[in-house]
Amino acid sequence: MRYSPTLVDHFLNPRNAGLMRDADGCGSDEYDGCGDLTRFYLRAHAGRLAEARFQAYGCGPTIAAASVATELAAGRPLEDLTLLKAQEIEDALDGLPEDRKHAAEVAAGAMRAAALDALRRTNVAVRVAGRSAGPAGPSETSL
Repeated sequence: MRYSPTLVDHFLNPRNAGLMRDADGCGSDEYDGCGDLTRFYLRAHAGRLAEARFQAYGCGPTIAAASVATELAAGRPLEDLTLLKAQEIEDALDGLPEDRKHAAEVAAGAMRAAALDALRRTNVAVRVAGRSAGPAGPSETSL
């Protein structure tokens, strides 16, 4: 089978899809190869993710990766989410075919960007992958 049952389930029954008004952070990432795009909206409480919503445009694996990413991120500290790896998303989907691995990369990049944006909006300085990302004003961020 090309796709795992977990991936198919998240594609057919995406969790946390849709917009979020007054999000604490938002971020997106795109795969230039085919135009797949994922955008996350986050709401945080005491530095932890309280709610995540997403919009995804692209192939089924991209939608499934965004869906599973919201579940993986639930309750985690925002600082941890700035380091989210595509492999964690791929593992949660029980794998991706080689030609669809970009789906996990796009979801991870968008989640990292949204978490970083939420931290910036609250003026929290954070170290991201060895570089300092200091306070900034509210904006959509893409890594």
